[in-house]
Amino acid sequence: MYLIITTMLLFFTDYGLAASNCNISDINSFYGHIKRNSPIISEVKKKKEKNDSELELAEQRPNPELSLEYLKGDEFGLDINTLSLTAEHTFEYGSKRSKRIEKANAFRKLNNSQADLALYGQLSNYALVYQKVGQLSILIKSVKEAISTFDKIVSKLNSRVRLTPEETISLSTIILASNEYKSQLSDFENEKDILLGKLRFVANCSDFKVKHTDLKYPEVETFKEKVEAFGLPEIEDFKVNLAQSELEVEKSLGYSNIQIGPALEYESRGSDEFLSAGIAVSFAFPMFHTNNGGKVQALKKLQAQKAESSNNKKMLTIEKSNLYKKYSRSLRTYKNMPSLKELERKHVEVERLYSRGIVSITMTIESHRQQIEFLKSRFETENDLLTTYVRISLIEGSIEKFKKLLN
Repeated sequence: MYLIITTMLLFFTDYGLAASNCNISDINSFYGHIKRNSPIISEVKKKKEKNDSELELAEQRPNPELSLEYLKGDEFGLDINTLSLTAEHTFEYGSKRSKRIEKANAFRKLNNSQADLALYGQLSNYALVYQKVGQLSILIKSVKEAISTFDKIVSKLNSRVRLTPEETISLSTIILASNEYKSQLSDFENEKDILLGKLRFVANCSDFKVKHTDLKYPEVETFKEKVEAFGLPEIEDFKVNLAQSELEVEKSLGYSNIQIGPALEYESRGSDEFLSAGIAVSFAFPMFHTNNGGKVQALKKLQAQKAESSNNKKMLTIEKSNLYKKYSRSLRTYKNMPSLKELERKHVEVERLYSRGIVSITMTIESHRQQIEFLKSRFETENDLLTTYVRISLIEGSIEKFKKLLN
C-alpha cells in the first residue's frame, strides 16, 4: 500500500513539474521554450563537444620511445650477454604541433558555426510549424462551420414535400460542397496531428496550447539594417581557412622529426663486465621525398575550396537579393489583405443575413467557399513571409531579428 501511494505521489509530482515547464501560450513562448528545453539542443551540444575534442587531440605530444635489446652468445665457450636500453624523446620540427592546433581550431570554428546556424534553422522552422498548426486550427473551425451550415440547409430542403427546380439544383450542389469540405476537414485534421507530433517532440511536452499569432513583419528597409553576426557567407570563409590550415600541416610534415635521448649498454663476458653510456639520435633521412605529394594535394584542395566558396558567396548574394524582392512583394500583398478579425466579422454578418432569409443558398455556399479559399491564400502568403524571413536571417546570421519578429 505504501509503495502504491509513493508511486502515485511521484507520478503526479513529475506531471506537475512537466506541466509547469511547458508554459507555452503563443509562438514567442514556444520558440523561447524550445531554445532552452528541446532535445535538439542536447544533440547539438554533443556535436560541439566532439568538435572541441579535436583540439585536445591536436595538442598531444608524441610519447617517449623506449627500446630494450638483449643478446646472448657464446665465444669459444665463454658466455656473452649484452643488454641495451635507449630512451628517446621526439622533437617535432616544422612547427608540427602548432600547425595541428591551428587546424583543429579552424575545424572547430567551422563545425561549431555550422552547428549553431543549423540549430537556428531547425528551431525557426519549428516555429513556422507552430504557426501552421495555428492556421490549421482556424481552417478546421471554418470548414466545420461550413459543413454545419450546409447540413442545416440539406435538412431544411429534405423536409419539404416538393422542391422548385432551383432548390433541387441547390440541394445537389450543397451536398457536393459538404462532401468536399468533409474531405478537406479530414486532410486538415490529419496534417495537424502530424505537425503536433513534431511540436510535442521538439518541445518535450505532451500537451500545450497552440495559438495562431498575427506577426508584425518589418518593412524591407528596417529588415536590411546591418547586424554584426556570422552567416552562411562567413561559413565559406571558415572552409577556406580550414583548407589553408591543412596545407600548413602538410608543409610541416616535410620536416623530419628527431628522436634523441640517453643510451645505456651492459655487456658481460664471463666474469668481465662492461657498462657504456651515450646518446642515441635517429631521424628519417629525406632521401626520397619531403611530403611533396601531400603538399600538392593540400594546395589543390585549397584552390578548389577557394573557387567553390567564391561561387557560393556570389550565389548567396544573388539569393539574398531575390529573397528581399520576394519578401517585399509578399509583404505588400499581405498588408492589403483583410485581417482575420475583419473576415470573421463579415462571415458572421453573412450567417445572420442567411438565417433571416435575405441571402440565397447559392450566395451562402459561395460565401463559405470564398472565406476558406481566402484563408488558405492568406496563410500561404504568411508562410512565404516567414520562410523568406528565416532564410534571409540564416544567410545574414541575424538570429536576433527573428526573435524580435516573434515578440
